Amino acid sequence: MTDSNDLMKEGIVSFFFLGRAPVAPGTFGSLGALGIAYLVSTYISDFAGVTLLIMAGAFYYLGLQLAPWCEDKFGNDPGVFVLDEVIGYLIPIGFLLIMGVELDAFRWALSFIAFRGFDVVKLWPAKDLESMTGGHGIILDDVAAGFQTLILMLLIEQSGILL
Repeated sequence: MTDSNDLMKEGIVSFFFLGRAPVAPGTFGSLGALGIAYLVSTYISDFAGVTLLIMAGAFYYLGLQLAPWCEDKFGNDPGVFVLDEVIGYLIPIGFLLIMGVELDAFRWALSFIAFRGFDVVKLWPAKDLESMTGGHGIILDDVAAGFQTLILMLLIEQSGILL
């Protein structure tokens, strides 16, 4: 493989090289996802939720294709691979937008903090999913964290705590 081909692959799995951050690459990858989600929700407001979920699906497919290359180059579940954080964060935001939840600055911040917390703590089933081999194991724990974030955000919305 050529160096430019490897550079392109790394650019994808590291989400525009955010996964190369010297500290907390997952947090930087999640910040990239927050930025993309905010831009999509601002400029494609009518179809933002669906667009984000389609993006998450497309990124999942790309991640599965590039995971073997990434693990060969950087080792098992490499820190540079932050496309999983992007996928995981786009899921709750996409569903919240589809459900008509108004995302103000506080809800954006809360969803980000909740996602990072669930991603780090790895509540069931995230820990079990992480032990799967290949790309699914790299990505699915973050998908679980995304759904856990969605459930928390919906519980908060339903309880009226943020009124």
